[in-house]
Amino acid sequence: MVVIIINLTLTDLHNSEALTLQEKDINCIINNENYQIIDHAGTLQPNGVIILNYVPITLEGRMKFEERFQNRPKKIENEDGFWAIRTLRPLSGNMYVILSQWDSINSFKNWQNSSAYSHAHKNRGTKEGIDQEKGVLGGKPSHRIYQVSTIYKI
Repeated sequence: MVVIIINLTLTDLHNSEALTLQEKDINCIINNENYQIIDHAGTLQPNGVIILNYVPITLEGRMKFEERFQNRPKKIENEDGFWAIRTLRPLSGNMYVILSQWDSINSFKNWQNSSAYSHAHKNRGTKEGIDQEKGVLGGKPSHRIYQVSTIYKI
């Protein structure tokens, strides 16, 4: 079995903050925070942009949140400029991370304006939406956009 370790250095597009991301098998480390990859598609690339969506989930909401992501419609994979997605379960704490990688910020923005995005988020703000379901979210989600600045494969 060949193990590939990918180390990325990412630079925030707005704050010049750098962070490191390491992927190995089913694990991912972002700045010393450990995650398990529970859903994925595509391969991380040595350039482009990475969007990290931080979603705080309560202990009792974890199963419901994970089920939704594992049963997602998988339309993002067909979008122009899409390279990879990872759903990351925290090994400590409550902050899940949804990582997506794109060839450019424009491709990411185009996806946000697409019918695939609308379909993936069609229940947001409705009684069927996970954001409205009592006891799932542990706070307000947020996202950061990073430029891939360095990659190492071991």
